[in-house]
Amino acid sequence: MIYSIVKNFFFLSGVIIPSGKNLLFILTQIIIFLSIVSLLLIAIVLIIRLINSYDEKRKNNFLSKWEKGFYEYLGSPDNPTKLLEGVKRSQYKYLLMVLRDLFSVLSGKDLESLKRIVNETPVYNFLLDDLKSNRTKRIIRAAYFFGASGNQNVKSILFGHLYSKKTDVFIFCARALARINALEYATAILHAARYQRELSTDILISILLEFKSVVCNYLLERVVFEDAYYKRIAIQIFHFHEFREAADEVIEIFKTSTNKKLLVECIKYAGAIECIDAIPHLWEHFEHPDIEVKTASIEALAKIGGSELVPIFIQRLYEDSYEVNIAAAEALLDLGEKGINLLKVVAKSNSDSKAAAIARMVLSENFIEIDDE
Repeated sequence: MIYSIVKNFFFLSGVIIPSGKNLLFILTQIIIFLSIVSLLLIAIVLIIRLINSYDEKRKNNFLSKWEKGFYEYLGSPDNPTKLLEGVKRSQYKYLLMVLRDLFSVLSGKDLESLKRIVNETPVYNFLLDDLKSNRTKRIIRAAYFFGASGNQNVKSILFGHLYSKKTDVFIFCARALARINALEYATAILHAARYQRELSTDILISILLEFKSVVCNYLLERVVFEDAYYKRIAIQIFHFHEFREAADEVIEIFKTSTNKKLLVECIKYAGAIECIDAIPHLWEHFEHPDIEVKTASIEALAKIGGSELVPIFIQRLYEDSYEVNIAAAEALLDLGEKGINLLKVVAKSNSDSKAAAIARMVLSENFIEIDDE
């Protein structure tokens, strides 16, 4: 059977195959080759694990000898150069592994002490060499530490890496510039991002969120002439910072855009800042043919509030779309006592089993009991 399969495969591919002992010889060679490849892959995996284990062991050994002086230094005005007197340059790799673990958990004076190790000791020159190198891992390591330590001296070098063909290099260097709030490079970040095909929208937004809230003023100036994609990103940043100053511009976009994703972001922003001026436009989108737009409008109006909305939300409980039903039920819940009482009425009703089931589910999820009659 195996012989027939192999023979058919070679026949279909236009190759004349040998028969008998020659075929068995060739098959044996193939099996041996595949076995060798498998063994090599296993060996590579084991070597990688051994290297990682060795690095972790060296890091722990380094920390055990160094941690007493280090923890005495944290939060103190002591010179960090003195702390590193016994640390060899070859050990900086392990030093940085320790520092990276701590940058994410320390704050206040302890964090400032950590930053001084990067900015005021020979570690600075070590990382500067990394940043100027052509090796991706070294550039990424340096960008992380210079960004985390707020170093202002390396901005131009970080900028030089923004147009790298390697997405990871762009991400780490752009994030470092954002973390040190180098707003003068924000335009370059947005421009360079257009050339990064593997860059996701969420990553770009996360980079922009590393800037302080002043980035909202910058984005507000740009949003007028940006395309729909970058308008959407800007509005998500406004949403995160609850930047009310952008309301007029966002409403204008809301009124004129036909881009579904952009409309949804405008609606979410309006709800987040409870924008009264957006209500008429949200009403208009109650009948939008797209379920996501309609659902977002219901949720936004619920956040803005108003008892006059209750009849509209009740009506939406009986629509075909499950997503719209859920949004309407949660909107009624957000409106307070009047909305909750009407949800209870629907929950006890048998006129529409789906609407009643959704009302009961939403009430139950919020630990609200339905009164028995």
